[in-house]
Order: sequence, then C-alpha cells, then structure tokens
Amino acid sequence: MFSETIEGTTRIIVPTELTRSMFYNPVMELCRDIDIASIAAFSSSHPTPAQLTYIDALAGTGVRGVRVANEVGLQVSINDRSTPAYELIKRNIALNKIEERATAYNEDANVLLVRTPYDLVDIDPFGSPVPFLDAACKSVKQLLLITATDTAPLCGAHTGGMRTYGARPLNTEYHAEMGTRVLLGAVTRELGRYDKAIQPLLSYASAHFIRLIARVERGARKADESIERLGFIAHCFSCGHRFAFPCADMLDLNVENICTLCGKKMRIAGPLYIHPIKENEFCEQVHEELAKRTLGKKSEALKIVNTGILELDIPFYYEHHALCKALRIPPPSIPSVLDALRSAGFSASRTHFSDTAIKTDARIDELKKIVKMVYVDSLSASFLPCNL
Repeated sequence: MFSETIEGTTRIIVPTELTRSMFYNPVMELCRDIDIASIAAFSSSHPTPAQLTYIDALAGTGVRGVRVANEVGLQVSINDRSTPAYELIKRNIALNKIEERATAYNEDANVLLVRTPYDLVDIDPFGSPVPFLDAACKSVKQLLLITATDTAPLCGAHTGGMRTYGARPLNTEYHAEMGTRVLLGAVTRELGRYDKAIQPLLSYASAHFIRLIARVERGARKADESIERLGFIAHCFSCGHRFAFPCADMLDLNVENICTLCGKKMRIAGPLYIHPIKENEFCEQVHEELAKRTLGKKSEALKIVNTGILELDIPFYYEHHALCKALRIPPPSIPSVLDALRSAGFSASRTHFSDTAIKTDARIDELKKIVKMVYVDSLSASFLPCNL
C-alpha cells in the first residue's frame, strides 16, 4: 500500500508499511530541507548550474533526489539496489514530471559510483557510510554530502570507532561534536587517497544522525594541507580540562598526557578534524535559501544554520548543567554566562550541538570561576530592595 505526501514543493509516493527495500524516513525531512537549501546555495555560484550532475546513490523512495531535481533543477541520478525501490523512484519522477532532469538506476551504489564521476555525490545510508566512502570519494568532483546514523561508535558510546572509522572517540559531554569530527577525519583521509581535499561547508548533528556537506578540491598539495587539519583532543575525565592539538605534536611526542590542572592522566581522542567544520559565508547563503523557500521544517533548519553561523570554531563545548552540577550550584542563565565570559576577555558562543552548552576559549578552571561569579551576582541581585 502507498500514500502520497509533500516535502517542500515536491509530491512523493511513499509506502505505508516501511521496509528496508522501500525505505522512507519522515524524520529526515529536516536534513533534506537543509540539503535543498545547501545544494541551491552551492549551485548558484556555478556558471551553468543546470549542467551540474548529482547522484542520490542510496535513494530508497528517491525523495531526496527527486526534490533536488524538482526544487533546485540539477541533472539528477537516483539509485537504489532494491528493485521495488527502483520502481517507486520511477513513479516519483513521473509524478513530478521531471523525466528530463532525473534518471532512475537499479544498481549497486559502489559499482555505479566507481564507473561514473558526478559533480555532487550524496551518500545517505542506513547506518555507517564507510562501505561507500571509497567509491564516493573516487566519483565526486565538487561537493560531497555524507550522512551517518551509527552515532554510538562515532561518539564513543559503543566500541567500534577505531575499527570502523580509524579513530578513537571518547564518550564526553561533547560527544555529538566529537562524532562529527571523527567522521570528517575519516572522509578527509579517504579523499586524500585520490589527491582530493575537503573543505567543510556545513557540518551538523541532530537527533540520531550526523550530516556533512563539504566542497571537494583536486591536487596533491591541497590534499596534504587537508590532512594537516587532522589532530587529537586530550580530555581529563577527572576535572574536565580539554584541549586540541595537531597530529604533528603526537608524532613528535610533544603532548603532555598529565593534566596540568589536577595532575591526573588525560585520555586522547582521534585522529579527527580539528579545524573549522563550516564556512560562514556559505552558511549565510544557505540561511537565505531556507528563508525564501517553502519547507516543512523551515524553523528548525533556520535555527541550526543560524546557530552554526555564530558558533565558535572550537572543537569541543561545555555542558552548562553538568558544569553547574559539579559546582553544586543552580545553573545561571546561559546568556549571562556568555556576557561574563566576553567581559573577561574570552570568546564565547552557543552551539547547535546542544541547547544547554557553551563554547569558549576559556579553560575549564576559568570557566568555573566565571560561572560561580555569575551565580553569586544573580543571588545578590535577587536580594536588592525594590524601589517603591
């Protein structure tokens, strides 16, 4: 049985009983809305955007690829190895009258990608993208879009990070960002094998998934420079002190693994991507595209992108409530803490990874002092006599 739904300005036929052979996830509409705006922003800077080729390599019902063809206007290939899914993709192409811009395929994704280069390659698997990374990195010419839903090994909640992604994550309070950066690190290394470099344009995590949108450039030198953006994070689980450092320091044994604040041993996460994971100018263009489009998850998408624009390029954050619990004080308002940090000469921002977190270049001991100060000041203000 099938029913019809609408995403953006696109009509989609979806199965009423979801199976792996015809998979449609309505929860991912938020991701697809951001994708449409991102692909539109990227293609707008191209001299002939209608000639750009895009592939949705693991398409399910084909909703993402059909939307790209219908709402952005690119030349789209929509592939799924499942024959029932392939038949449904053809129905959705016909439903939206985009036969001139969209072609359905019923092939193994890796075979199709290795055989054919595409300007934009989109990998949205059920679980880890790793089985498709090699073929995707070989095929892509300009823009790579990657989803991962196996967040437990990426974030360090379960084992498997080293086995699957070639990196050791740590299960910290900033696990969502750590998982995003571990995935970026894996993609960076895979692209490097083909003398390609990654430039993250928009990277985010929401609910159960991580999404990367990254420009790809060619050249061995650029690939080497991209690899140099990988590094490690040292984290002290005793006092919470943390810092990032490049791979070269690890190779030269220049990293102190004893915490300078409490003297306990620090643990190391990585290798992972420690440089900026988004490009503000691109994110502003995406924000503009989101604002002017008809989208089902517009408000949520705008919030993610807007917070990302203002977010500091620091590879970790501090959970405000966890910090206050350690200090044994009720949490003061996050805006008041951000203002106090900035007044003290530090940089500070919110983060899209968590509504209750703070990014700052202050060390944790400095952050704790400021949080205590803000709390004491709030107590004092509450006892001031009212002007009658």
